[in-house]
Amino acid sequence: MPPKGGPVIVTTLRGAGAFLDDFIAWHTAAGFGRLYLVFDDPADPDRARAAGRPGVEAIACDDDWRARWRESPLFPDLGSSVETEVMARQLLNASLVADMARRDGFDWLLHIDIDELFHAPGGDARALFDALTRRDAEVIAFPNMEAVPEHETTDRPFADVALFKVPVEHMRRIASADPALADALRRSPRFGAGFFNLYSNGKSAVRLAAPGLQPFGVHDFDRPDGSARRLRAADAVVLHYACCGLETFRAKYALLGRFADRWWNRYDITAAIGPFHLQARDVVMSGDPRAIADFYHARVAMTDPAEAAFWEGAGLLRRLPGPSRLLNPS
Repeated sequence: MPPKGGPVIVTTLRGAGAFLDDFIAWHTAAGFGRLYLVFDDPADPDRARAAGRPGVEAIACDDDWRARWRESPLFPDLGSSVETEVMARQLLNASLVADMARRDGFDWLLHIDIDELFHAPGGDARALFDALTRRDAEVIAFPNMEAVPEHETTDRPFADVALFKVPVEHMRRIASADPALADALRRSPRFGAGFFNLYSNGKSAVRLAAPGLQPFGVHDFDRPDGSARRLRAADAVVLHYACCGLETFRAKYALLGRFADRWWNRYDITAAIGPFHLQARDVVMSGDPRAIADFYHARVAMTDPAEAAFWEGAGLLRRLPGPSRLLNPS
């Protein structure tokens, strides 16, 4: 059993399928002391698979758990939207798990999704967070990289995909130094509407001993007065395996259904993260298999090796084989 202290993860999940076992295997090997998995559907059959695994706390989002949401300082603002906004449930779950993890003797809580892996130098998250504990920061922000699948199908995205878009701030630095490359990005049917398809502002971990900190959106932690002491990590990233595999892409947006153009009817999704999310919704809701496949190949998968080689050579894509190696032992 891992020693107490160190980092843990909270994730709200539903229908994780192929992600679940590899998510557990990777983060357990990386030294996370516990994975608090909150199953949004209490009848999710994946919960039985996760329950009892070493280092895993499989939590059913049942009536008892929902009643506990009222213990969170966030509930007065979020309680009215828990049925319509998955992010409201994620925030309340993270708030409750932070208290659990603190009582369980852990030091740091990282909030990520089931289609994400935390990638530390040498694959050793425990060592990274032990070093961060010696710093003065209360919140650590980690940049994210977005996966680029090179095949239409994959049964195990974490094990099969090794190509990623570099963090957006790296892309901007590279493009600003090369006007021809910047022009190619603008003209690209793939990247012209936005380099990342989904979020690009990273994810954060909170020091559990720091008083008064709560989830601040699904990407951050803070106090109401914004006084959290912050550090942006330069040597670890969150790998976001967004929509890897045509069927995974289709199933994700079929599950999300005809969601609104604004989060909480206030925050314009396109303004926040670009047009992909709403365009993906619309094409999947059309039910047209050819249109869905064409959109997936134009905007997500990069099955042409020459295209991948061009962007990789320009420094905008990077291969990170660590997860594939760990999850595909020879």
